[in-house]
Amino acid sequence: MEASQYQKESAIEVVCVGETMLMFAPQRYELIESSEFFRTYNGGAESNVAIGLERLGVHTSWISKVPNNALGRRIVNEIRGYGVDTSRVIWTAEGRIGLFFVEFGAQPRPSNTIYDRANSAFSTFKAEELDWQFISQAKVLHLTGITPALSETCRQTTIEIVKRAQALGLPVSFDVNYRAMLWEKERARKTFDEILPHVNIIIATQSDAILLLGKEGNPREMLRELKAKYSSDIVVLTLSSEGSMAFDGDEFYKGKAYALEEQVNRLGAGDAFDAGLLYGYLKSDLQTGLFYGGAMAALKHTVPQNIPILNKRDIERLIFGQKTDILR
Repeated sequence: MEASQYQKESAIEVVCVGETMLMFAPQRYELIESSEFFRTYNGGAESNVAIGLERLGVHTSWISKVPNNALGRRIVNEIRGYGVDTSRVIWTAEGRIGLFFVEFGAQPRPSNTIYDRANSAFSTFKAEELDWQFISQAKVLHLTGITPALSETCRQTTIEIVKRAQALGLPVSFDVNYRAMLWEKERARKTFDEILPHVNIIIATQSDAILLLGKEGNPREMLRELKAKYSSDIVVLTLSSEGSMAFDGDEFYKGKAYALEEQVNRLGAGDAFDAGLLYGYLKSDLQTGLFYGGAMAALKHTVPQNIPILNKRDIERLIFGQKTDILR
């Protein structure tokens, strides 16, 4: 294989920027306060998207700011192990890794999350620390609304990143991903109003859309209003059991929902959707993106990890309606 051919095939197509934490969880359905043993997982929306894209064959880079200690290396090593490029991770001697604890419930007892992420190394992250020459060669830069919620520095950094990307002509994908435990609605809304006019692909849940618009509405109305408000190229709404819908200014597109017999772990399902959406959109079109996004989100519920460790063949079997209980 010629060097130029190898470089072309291994080029970074998507860059994902954001924090990844360590998650601790007791055995399923046990209470945190009475558990003696905890299992650790990586937990980060942007790194989940990066891994999901790698599983589909799209070479991706994840960039974050991480303390150079055993916990930081544990996180980066796992992400790298799935093929994601981590060469531009910013290593620092200051700060800490963010942690969170998840207690899986069973109805009517809800699952519970406890965050311990204040003053993490990533909370000091600034746009000038990024390798912009490296990033500018990608096809898409993916961010989420979690980053601006982490600190005032991260809020300003996210705004600067989307503005720089727009100036470079680099398309930005942004999952609103509002987290009520991180910031209050009014501050979030004002921040998103600064970020989203510089974004090409907006991904939101219905509740995210209500936050952004300040009112409820049917999916088509909300998509039209979001498109008009922020002038993005594409707006995508995830609609839970109703699937998904997207609008590009000319046409509406509908994504399928899948029945779930059992939810092993729903954490990361939205990130899996984002990965499938970007894959389909980059390789074909927006409708294909919705098909892959919906299938990946459904399958993500079936694995215990937060990351979408999914098989492309299984995803495509689901998309094309090939039902198989056991493969022999």
